[in-house]
Amino acid sequence: MAEQLLGGGLLFCDARFHDLNGVPSGARRWYDHRGREGTLVGVLSGVVTDGVLLSGHSAPFGGPDLVREDPTVDDVVGLVREGLARARADGLREVRIRCRPPEYSAAEPLVEYALLQAGFAVEHCDLNQVVDLRGLGPDTDPLSLLSRKRARDVRADLALPYELTEAVHDEEIAVAQGILAANRAAHGRPPGLPAGYLARAREAFPGRVHVWVLRHDGRPVAAAVVYRVLSDVDLLVAWGDDAAHGLQRSPMNLLAHRLVETSLRTGARLLDMGPSSEKDGSPNLGLAHFKRSVGARPGTRKVLVTSLVRPGADVSGAPPGP
Repeated sequence: MAEQLLGGGLLFCDARFHDLNGVPSGARRWYDHRGREGTLVGVLSGVVTDGVLLSGHSAPFGGPDLVREDPTVDDVVGLVREGLARARADGLREVRIRCRPPEYSAAEPLVEYALLQAGFAVEHCDLNQVVDLRGLGPDTDPLSLLSRKRARDVRADLALPYELTEAVHDEEIAVAQGILAANRAAHGRPPGLPAGYLARAREAFPGRVHVWVLRHDGRPVAAAVVYRVLSDVDLLVAWGDDAAHGLQRSPMNLLAHRLVETSLRTGARLLDMGPSSEKDGSPNLGLAHFKRSVGARPGTRKVLVTSLVRPGADVSGAPPGP
C-alpha cells in the first residue's frame, strides 16, 4: 500500500499551512504510527505552545490523519497510544485535538472512540452542518436539497442578473473580504481573515483555496471563502452578504445554491457549512434553520483534551521528592 494519507491529508495539518501561519519548525510535531508490517497507519500532528500540543492550530480543526478509510481498531488505538507516548516523552503536559466532523470519513467515529478510551474528555462541542453530495447523481437537480420555500426563492433568483465569480486578483479579494468583514462587524464579530492572508493562502494551496463574489447586475452583494480541505471535501470558511444590498430577497439563498453546485461540479462529496453555534456551544437557531433549508444535515464538531501529567508527578513528569 502506498503511504498516501486519506484525501491527501487534511489541509490544516499540512506543513504549508503552518508555514502560512508562521509556525516555527521547532514547535511542530509529527507523530506517525506504523503497523506490524511497517506500513504507515496514520499521523497525529500539531503545534506545541507552552507544553500543550494542539492539533488544529490556527484552524477550525485538525485530528489524526489516516491512510485507510476503514482502519482496524488496533491500528487506530495504536496510533493514539503511540502519539500520546511520544508527546509525553517530549515533555508535553497536555494534548488538545480539535476534531474534524464525523462525516469526513468512516474512520472518524473510531478515532473518537480511541481518543475517549485513551482518557480524552470533551471540552467543547459545536453544532456543525454538512451537505452530503453523494446522493446527487448526474440527473439530480441540486434544488432538490432545498426546502420548498427556499427552492422557490432560488428559482426566482436564477432568473435575475446574478453572477458568481472567483476573486483572483488582489483587488477582487479585497472586495470579498470587505463584504465579509462588514457582515461580521454587523453581528458583533471580529473581521476574520485579512485579504492579504487569503491571497497568500491561494498561492500556498493552488486550486484548493477559493474566494467567491456574488454580483447582482455587476454589483458585489455577497462573498464566500471555501477551502478544499481534503481531496473531496469542501469547507465553507466564511460567507456573508452586504447588509445594504437593497434586494427583494437575501442573496444568501442563491449563494448557498451556487456553492453546492460548484462543489458538486468539482468532485466534492461533502460541503461542510461549518458551525451553527456560538462560542459557548449554544445553538444559533436562525443559522441552523437556514443551513437546514439549503440541504445541510446536523452533526457535531468536538474539542477533546487530555492531560499527560501522571498523578503525583510535577509538570515535567518527574515523581515528587521525598
